[in-house]
Amino acid sequence: MFKSSSPSAISDSQDAIIGKNIKLTGSIDSPDKVILNGQVTGDVSCTVLEIGIEGKLEGNVKAETVIVGGRLTGDVDAMRLKLASSSYVNGEMRYHIIEVEEGAQLEGSFVQQKPASPAKTAAAAIEAETDK
Repeated sequence: MFKSSSPSAISDSQDAIIGKNIKLTGSIDSPDKVILNGQVTGDVSCTVLEIGIEGKLEGNVKAETVIVGGRLTGDVDAMRLKLASSSYVNGEMRYHIIEVEEGAQLEGSFVQQKPASPAKTAAAAIEAETDK
């Protein structure tokens, strides 16, 4: 009558989805994607952060990709930053690549960071190893 789901039928995705009626206070640290449609007060560290149109974040973000459709108040450190036309951001935005749609509201500072060259990265790794 009831079928048990096999382990292969279960998704490997570990995305965190914060619904629009959820209010969360505290930090989020995830190795996967975080989808924010509710409200979070706290820092977020993840691979991809997607703030929906109704989503609100008050805190700092560290992620490879940050997509903002709602409100973000805090500092961002990302490889890729995308600000939708419905977004409002206030803070220091540090990024390598940015995409801003017409209508996005921006306050604060925006700093494009250059990726370190392979030679500098290797030199830093060697220096860190010799400091041990």
